[in-house]
Amino acid sequence: MRASVAGLLLAALLAAPLWVAAQAGITAEAFVPAALAGFADAVDAVGWVLVPQLALAVAVLGLALRRLTWGAAGFGFQATPAWIEPAVESALLLGMLGTLSGMVRGFVGLSPDAIEAGPLVHALGVALRSSFVGFGIALVGVWLKERSLTEAL
Repeated sequence: MRASVAGLLLAALLAAPLWVAAQAGITAEAFVPAALAGFADAVDAVGWVLVPQLALAVAVLGLALRRLTWGAAGFGFQATPAWIEPAVESALLLGMLGTLSGMVRGFVGLSPDAIEAGPLVHALGVALRSSFVGFGIALVGVWLKERSLTEAL
């Protein structure tokens, strides 16, 4: 019973973007190009490290969701997988790499007398968002790691 409820909730969550697109009048033929354009905008807003950060976010947040639902259902302790520590470190490093990449992108080729605020602010925003995403993923991973240590005792 619990598995079927979880499956229905997951299906509803996965179908939500399609429902929103249908409500906005986006046809099935236009959905994929619109989704790709949205993804390209997201990569531009956060930087190229968004792609590996998304993979880490899916893994870490999926584990956190599974841990929370298992706890709410009253199931026993689940050991944290061995990959969580490298995932936390990778999330932090990707965030910092994105920050450095955004800073370089913003300042490369600038001369003091030809500074334009718009592109510079955009590049600095990319840099900061990259750090924000990386630290957010790492924070959830640290919570998972610490929680498993206290539950094991």
